[in-house]
Amino acid sequence: MVKHKKSRRRHTGPFRIVHEDQDIVVVDKDAGLLTVPIPKSKARNLKELLDRYLMKRQGRAMQVHRIDRYTSGLVVFARHRQAREILIEQFRERTPNRLYLAIVRGVVEADKGTLRHQLKLTRDGFRQRVVERGGTEAVTHFHVRERLAGITLVEVRLETGLKNQIRVQFQAAGHPLMGDRHYEEAEKHERLLSRQALHAWRLSFLHPRTGRTVGFESPLAADLAWLLNRLREEAAPVTGTE
Repeated sequence: MVKHKKSRRRHTGPFRIVHEDQDIVVVDKDAGLLTVPIPKSKARNLKELLDRYLMKRQGRAMQVHRIDRYTSGLVVFARHRQAREILIEQFRERTPNRLYLAIVRGVVEADKGTLRHQLKLTRDGFRQRVVERGGTEAVTHFHVRERLAGITLVEVRLETGLKNQIRVQFQAAGHPLMGDRHYEEAEKHERLLSRQALHAWRLSFLHPRTGRTVGFESPLAADLAWLLNRLREEAAPVTGTE
């Protein structure tokens, strides 16, 4: 069993360093921060902020994977080319264990299951679409952690890692992520949450130097924790005293 190291929540701006050594740096990022630069955008991003942070240590951050801008949680960067190549190969072979927490609309009836779709990236807002053929297979495993009135908290494990995969597949299954205005028109009216309810919770992989499995965990982001607590309070029975 992997022992996950929890985020120390040490602030260095809109991210926290969870783990740092000569080969890798694992970061817990806030929602709203890009993971890496995008063309023609001056928005700040995690890679550039990490480069500034590592400059004092004569290092830099090298991209291995990414999570969506408005998803919070864990990302790993390599600190040199060899480590990056080893980690990228692991992600290509789908060996890292990537667990997310998501709050989806509706009550998911099955306690656990697997979503399989063919996805194709379109030019319409760079959205993924579910297609019958000609797409790339997306596989997402889930199990229910909690059901509340009108929503479900699910733990999600990625088998593949396509852009917006979790968001698109749950929307296609009739359970869009709460707050996901990009893929669900009705979420534009959501007032309790300003982004999709998705958090990169746990991440484990083989360390590029030692070959041993290392695991990390990020506490649920504050806005999502607040939302769940509010929904639980609303769902709790009211008891009176005489």
